Amino acid sequence: MKSGNNKISVLLISLYTQFGGGEYGLHYLLKHIDRRKFEPIMVVNERGPLVEKAEWFGIECIVVPFTVVMLQQLIKPGIFWKNLKASFALRRIIISKKIQIVQCQDVLSLLLLLPASLTCRIRIIYNVIFFHEPLRVFLLDILSLFRVRCIAVLSKSVRCNIEKGSRFLKKKVRLIYWGVDTERFHPRSADERRELRRKFGLPPGKKIVGFIGRYDVWKGHLTYLDACRRLINKRQDILMLVVGGAMTESVVPAVAKYRQEMEAVMKESIDRGDLIVWDHRDDVPEIMASLDVFVCPSVCEPFGLVALEAVASSMPSVVSDGVGALEVVGGMKGVFEAKAGDADSFAGAIERALEFSPGDMDSGILSERFSWEKYVKAYENLYFEVLRGKQGISIEK
Repeated sequence: MKSGNNKISVLLISLYTQFGGGEYGLHYLLKHIDRRKFEPIMVVNERGPLVEKAEWFGIECIVVPFTVVMLQQLIKPGIFWKNLKASFALRRIIISKKIQIVQCQDVLSLLLLLPASLTCRIRIIYNVIFFHEPLRVFLLDILSLFRVRCIAVLSKSVRCNIEKGSRFLKKKVRLIYWGVDTERFHPRSADERRELRRKFGLPPGKKIVGFIGRYDVWKGHLTYLDACRRLINKRQDILMLVVGGAMTESVVPAVAKYRQEMEAVMKESIDRGDLIVWDHRDDVPEIMASLDVFVCPSVCEPFGLVALEAVASSMPSVVSDGVGALEVVGGMKGVFEAKAGDADSFAGAIERALEFSPGDMDSGILSERFSWEKYVKAYENLYFEVLRGKQGISIEK
């Protein structure tokens, strides 16, 4: 079962090296995995912040120059031959490193793994971190016949998405919720919050209603902006804050278009002084602590890690009923549910959240039940089960 050094060899493939939700999951997996039992290696197509973090943990990272594109573009000759070459390079790595388990996400990774999965005795764990359209589910259905032992999903809504469109995957699906880093996201005193506001130049006399998340077509920016405008028309103490970049805009044209559209919509509010917009930031824990209310307005969010981070920070939060993380934080004190896409529903929930005291939040529950250490332990157990060939085992936290 184990490689020559008496450890289980695990190869993790990441399509991106900038930090988004999926990359944070990999980051904490690499940080907490038991190195006495497992030998993790990561494959990427370029260097970036995720690689730097992994190498700081002592993880070997190998660059294989594949191209990340939409599925429809994979048949372009230049892209096809480059990725075909990369797939055989990946096979050589799997053989030379004696890899036993491969963990990946997105159908592109499975396509890159085809030469290895057809010729090597590997076991593949496929992570689903976003909703799959019918074509992607169809391809996953077919490709899962080649060495895919488990489909790991991060919410029940994602599980339903996969099972609804699939004929073969239901028995392979496992649910493992993400965790939250309570060392970075934790309650702050009133004095600490005031100091953070001074640091960021946020006006002390305003109620800061914040949206932290990257630009993507399902993120609900318009709902958030419309809801806050309704409140600003009623009261003059509201200031909107939007924080986030667009990690996939170079790969997904719809994301680039969405960001341009949202920036055009937000310009009027920026000019009026009602809205502050920041790009991607690395100091999100401090930004979160400087808010009065956090808003997660996504129409259909696979999970929404930032919702857990807000609750861990004892931040009153308004969360769309389309957000997967509501399966974890729904019903907790200080979490107010709003109807996806309904600005009136969000405006009412934000007003209620503004009246809620952060000191009454249930933030301690998250550290007890949804830590990254428990997340990693669930994956370690899954590695053992996959190697032993066990079927039908559910892993839910």
